[in-house]
Amino acid sequence: MPDRANDPTDALRRVDLVLRVHDHQIVGPEGELLGNVDDVELAEVDGRWLVTGLMVGPAALSQRLPGKLGTWTHAVWSRLHPDREPTPVVVPMEHVTDIGSAVALDEWAARRLARTLGLELWLREFVVSRIPGAKGGSSDERPGDLVESASSEATEAAEGGSESEAALRPRPDGRPVSGLLGRTGLSPDGERLGRLRDLWALGGPRDGHPEPLRVTHLEFTSHRLGAELGYSADDRQGPALVRAFFRWLHRNDRVVPISALTGIDDTGRTVTVETTHMRHPFDQ
Repeated sequence: MPDRANDPTDALRRVDLVLRVHDHQIVGPEGELLGNVDDVELAEVDGRWLVTGLMVGPAALSQRLPGKLGTWTHAVWSRLHPDREPTPVVVPMEHVTDIGSAVALDEWAARRLARTLGLELWLREFVVSRIPGAKGGSSDERPGDLVESASSEATEAAEGGSESEAALRPRPDGRPVSGLLGRTGLSPDGERLGRLRDLWALGGPRDGHPEPLRVTHLEFTSHRLGAELGYSADDRQGPALVRAFFRWLHRNDRVVPISALTGIDDTGRTVTVETTHMRHPFDQ
């Protein structure tokens, strides 16, 4: 599949936040594995929606798990966390050096993230991974700098992680991408556009230099299958017959610019957009 997100000919890279960032591995400067991107933090800054951080650990993952499963996972994490009012771990985007097959961090972020992961990894391996249908880690996924046993990892997080956690807290005005996904898109007259499947962004780190990653479009779909397999992101994906089938299946998919967003209803779980500039994802 052609990797448009890494096309060096593009002045600004397009990054599909769900397809290209969610669940991707996080690595340090030397390629050491530090975890997975469990969610993405957004914030509205000066009238622009920006990707402000990568959310890591069971607290972030619980926001994506359905119903009581997510509530229970968050409750267990909160109960075992050494802080009285714990917050999810969020790595600021200015410390992300590359977004490719893995998401790379600079040394500052890698060190602080590793120090916060004692409890996170213990919960992921011994709690989350044992929940049917949930994604958990295994012992061979732990960073080499962490202590070997799960119990000592939790102790280290409790005793030495205060500085790291203070540096990796979520923004007061931030919101997770997962809180928007699955919402019904509505036109001003109430027409249903499908469910919000992905958010497109432009920018991001390039050649090791940070660059703002700003949300540009919202993608709505009535079918998840093709989107999850990547067929809705690239019209050159797969054999011609399969490609034609998914193009037909997703014929009603729509993309609207973020500037068309007029309302977010947290109670009704809807987003309202102007449809003047609405188009199919493959149309240029």
